[in-house]
Amino acid sequence: MLANVNFEGPGAAPMTPSPLRKAVQKVRGLFRKSPEQAYVDAILRKIERGGGHSTLGPNIRDEEYTRGKAVEWLRRLVEDAGLKPEHFCVEYGCGSLWAAEPVLGYLQPGKYYGLDLTDQFYEFGRQRIGDLLAEKQARLAVITPESLREVAALRPDFIFSRKVLAHVKDDALPRYLTNIASLMNEKTVTVIDNHPLIGADGQMTGREYDVRDLRPHLPANVDAQQAEFAIVMRLKH
Repeated sequence: MLANVNFEGPGAAPMTPSPLRKAVQKVRGLFRKSPEQAYVDAILRKIERGGGHSTLGPNIRDEEYTRGKAVEWLRRLVEDAGLKPEHFCVEYGCGSLWAAEPVLGYLQPGKYYGLDLTDQFYEFGRQRIGDLLAEKQARLAVITPESLREVAALRPDFIFSRKVLAHVKDDALPRYLTNIASLMNEKTVTVIDNHPLIGADGQMTGREYDVRDLRPHLPANVDAQQAEFAIVMRLKH
């Protein structure tokens, strides 16, 4: 086709886009969905069609399995990471509150704050465990600059993010990690679900991301290590 023919010859420099083309590209960029919004839209469309998801929506694929995994996750947080009932705990990517349910049962009232990309995800959970949320004085919010500042000011003892990293695209990874790091203080323990694997070099890495790939996107004062069940982050002292 003529549109693909280079009339300048194979050695010619690429043509500079015209002002009109630059304007069109800029407008397209304004309306391009972020990876996070694209994910939300895809999940909600799937739920509307009646499709099952492992942790999101009113009807998940295997409730017994999901509940069992949530209880096991709480056990690891308590036994391996040191979560205590009096700790103020933030869940980044709380979804439909399946992981939150046993955590809420363990924590003292007022000690849980859940954040996610859309309130539609956690409203599914509110329909299921609304009484528990009220009893435990749980707080829920959409991830925004304002909510991140509010949560950071509460100085979390614990942050966890379960079943989230697997869905974070490469171009959204810096934002995901920056947001979590912005909530941390000198006492915070942050735990990110990342099933461990042993790499070819014998080093422990993760199924979703190698922890070494995460470090360049973290502030210099954040230490990140792959533990036996998750990535654990703390501020360096």
